[in-house]
Amino acid sequence: MFTTILSSGPFLVAPTAKSVDWVIVNDSAHPQAVRVTVYKCAAGQPKVALAPGAVTETLAPGTTFHNANGVPNVFVPGFYYEVVVECNSVDVLPAVNQWSDHAAVEFIPATLIPAGSFAKLTAQKMERSATA
Repeated sequence: MFTTILSSGPFLVAPTAKSVDWVIVNDSAHPQAVRVTVYKCAAGQPKVALAPGAVTETLAPGTTFHNANGVPNVFVPGFYYEVVVECNSVDVLPAVNQWSDHAAVEFIPATLIPAGSFAKLTAQKMERSATA
């Protein structure tokens, strides 16, 4: 069971995006387990986890873990998305970036969702949304 749930909140894919990348850094002095789920949020519909579903990883201290997916292969412009990170330490810091290429060279300004912008959710709220 994870004690901390962080949400990017809903975001749109930039019209020039070719890749959406989430990243986690473990700034803790101890290994940390994390679970990341990306949701597609269509207006008026329950949010749906994107394939492959929840991704679980244990990060060594000071290491990062990321996953980048293509536009429009996985992410489709015109839909809202949400990145949800479950962890057990406030020293696990997530971010979301969008790139106009597939090589993570051409960052799209104003698309960064930094760690400080993620909202802390309660477990009860996540249980409700998972069954909606």
